[in-house]
Parts: sequence; C-alpha cells; structure tokens
Amino acid sequence: MATTVGMPIKEKLRLELNKLQKLTVREKVEYVWDYYKFYIIGFILALLLIIGLLNIWFINPAPDTALFISWNSGVATEEQLDELKDVLEALLIDDSENKEVIISYILSNSADPTFEMANLQRLVAMVSAGVIDIFIIDAQTLGQKAAGGFLSPLESILDDIQLINPEVYGIIEENTTYELFEHTHDVFSERIMGIEISSSPLLAKLGFNNQKLYLAVSATSNNTENTVKTLMALF
Repeated sequence: MATTVGMPIKEKLRLELNKLQKLTVREKVEYVWDYYKFYIIGFILALLLIIGLLNIWFINPAPDTALFISWNSGVATEEQLDELKDVLEALLIDDSENKEVIISYILSNSADPTFEMANLQRLVAMVSAGVIDIFIIDAQTLGQKAAGGFLSPLESILDDIQLINPEVYGIIEENTTYELFEHTHDVFSERIMGIEISSSPLLAKLGFNNQKLYLAVSATSNNTENTVKTLMALF
C-alpha cells in the first residue's frame, strides 16, 4: 500500500486533490471533515481568538479608570450609585476619552469572619496595586484605616482646593476630621485624614440623607486632580 510518509508536501497535495476530484460533494465534505477536523477546529478557534483580541485592543477597547471609589459604609441603592457615577463622569471625563468612574459598593459583615478576611485581603491587594483612589467610610473605619497606613493625609489636596476656590475650601475645611496617622514605624501624628461629606449638597440631591459618611484618599493613589474635582463637586 502506498504511503505518504516522507513524501514532499507538493506531492501529498497532488494526491489529495486527485482523491477529492473522484468524490461527490457530500463525500468531499465528509472526507475533509474526517481527516482535517482537528485542523479546522483549531483554525476556527485561533481565528475567533484573533478577532476577540483585535476587538479588545482596537475596535472596542475596555475603558480606563478615571476614578475608583470604594464605598464601604452607609446605605446606597444601585440607582443612587449609578446617578453619582454619571455626575462624576460628566465632570471628570472628556467626550474624547475612553474612561469611566467605578464605584465598588462593599459593606463590612462582622458576623461572617470568612467574608471579613476575604474583604481585607482584597482591600490590601487593591491598595497595594494602586487601584483605589477614594474611600467612602464611617468614622470608626476611618480611624482604623488611617492608623493602618491605608490612607493618605489630605493637607496638600486641601491646599489645591484653596487655590482653586477659596469659598468651597472654607466649607470643606469645616468638615475636616483629624485622625492618628502612622507616618513612620510606630510613630503617630494627628493629620487631616478624612472629610465628612454628610452635608454634601450633591449627596443630599441623590438621596443620601442622614448618613454620616467620610471621604478619605487611598495611600497609593496618584489621582490628585480627579480627587480634588470630586471633593469640590460634593460641596
């Protein structure tokens, strides 16, 4: 029996074409599928992967993050957070930019130690990676995060706001909160670590009433410009 092992590719191709010429259309389809189905499936999968990558990279790339808010206190509906997201995106993002504001709503659950541990690990990873820009938290959590080194003092941000709009700065200054901040190992000092945003006109308009919330800035965030704009928008 003739074998194609070791035969030049050109000769193999000629033999295959001769075989196909003698078959009916249905037989040709069955023959090609039986002998080349793995190549065909592999080609289709590779083509789909290439199309998907081209879509992600060039046609519909995922938006970059203009601001990431970790909302960890109070009561907020999905509708309220979506409205706040829309307001901030209109303020922070130019129409030509492919960016978005992300508000991650995760509440503490002290009754579930497993959840708390997973939440803490996720928080540490996100802060370490510089993902989070702003925290929305309660007074107790503000003190804990400040002492734990998760937050950045706000004096320089307030200085920027004072230069831009002294009137808004005056309102924000009245809501500043001092907490112990560990600036070196076991060395603490009182710094401005949070802004109480309970009296924010914007939050009141969106229905966040009677909630004592604080805005704090992640220790690894470099998003000063959008943080300043967000604070000013709140007041």
